[in-house]
Amino acid sequence: MPQDPPPPPRNILPDCIIPGLALAFTVYYLTTITEVPWTSQASAVVVSGLLTLAILAFVVRSIWRIRLGIEILRFDGAFDGLTGRGSTRDRRLALLVLTVAYVWVIQYMGFTLTTFAFLFCAIVLLSSLANWRRALAIALGSSIVGYIVFLYFFKTRFPRGPIEEWLKGVL
Repeated sequence: MPQDPPPPPRNILPDCIIPGLALAFTVYYLTTITEVPWTSQASAVVVSGLLTLAILAFVVRSIWRIRLGIEILRFDGAFDGLTGRGSTRDRRLALLVLTVAYVWVIQYMGFTLTTFAFLFCAIVLLSSLANWRRALAIALGSSIVGYIVFLYFFKTRFPRGPIEEWLKGVL
């Protein structure tokens, strides 16, 4: 009985984009926190350490799988499917536009309201309009937790908008 040939090795070069950017962000983050209070520095070191461990685990796993012949690391044709086709490409581009809009609008609408709108729109975009109730619950919960953690407890300097001003008067 003939056996099926093994599948060709999968190119993991596109998978290296996010860990590479995460490592660059970690280095940038650690070099820019020298003037902040020690509690912020301590949490930054912990988060950066965990992120670096995750990246290291990815690298070790990738090297192991490359040695087994399951994966390869090549430039030729690596980014052909990066944007996807049809609706996948359209959703990715819409998410990019949504992200740029988030960064642009946050200074006017504030952290909480902008985060709520972004999460709601992103979840609906990536799933479907039929999931609007779940998207609403997740976006509302995440923006409330974000407000409580980042603005109320840690007093970060995120942009403040109408929700933050109203809550400052209430709380």
